[in-house]
Amino acid sequence: MFYVFILLALLGAGIGLFPVPEEIIVLSAGVGIQQKLGSIFVIFAVVFIGVIMGDIILFHLGRKYGEKMFNIKIFSFFLPKKNVEKVQKVFNGHAGKLIFIARFVSGLRAIVFFVSGMSKIRLGIFVFVDTIANLIYIPFFLFLGYRFSYDISRLIHGFTQIYHVIEIAIILAIVSWFTFRLSKKIFSNSQAVDKSQNKAQYLS
Repeated sequence: MFYVFILLALLGAGIGLFPVPEEIIVLSAGVGIQQKLGSIFVIFAVVFIGVIMGDIILFHLGRKYGEKMFNIKIFSFFLPKKNVEKVQKVFNGHAGKLIFIARFVSGLRAIVFFVSGMSKIRLGIFVFVDTIANLIYIPFFLFLGYRFSYDISRLIHGFTQIYHVIEIAIILAIVSWFTFRLSKKIFSNSQAVDKSQNKAQYLS
């Protein structure tokens, strides 16, 4: 169960479904090693697969859909178009460096991986560079989680409380937005019906 939780959490965080940095989840996996919740080798493999899969999904979205993704309000909220355009300007000629560096920079990661797909670089090159970066990134954070298990547990607990509040706020904002759009549409339809009825009465 612990393995499944880590895998799903990394996939969700990697593609932006969960407002939680991947670092927190990898640290949690390191704490799990210290608390003997699973084998160190299996946990490493699960974390590696979860991280790489999340990165490839972002790459695939950029490759297949590109700028069409910005028509989705929620996507453009988590991945602002202006930030993507800034990365695009410096991406050509520096693709490998940016992919490698982005793995270690939470705010840059998703944007660079998405732009990598849009820029049509080969998937093999992307996975190769991302793998090299992850072979440094994952052991480092697993070790931190393992070595500072008690302090990290308290830190994660604090982050979890903060992100619960943020998550609730985001959900409420989304519900409010859909409610507003629905009410606006209903109001527009009712106005159109009233106008057509008034026109019909005038003609009669």
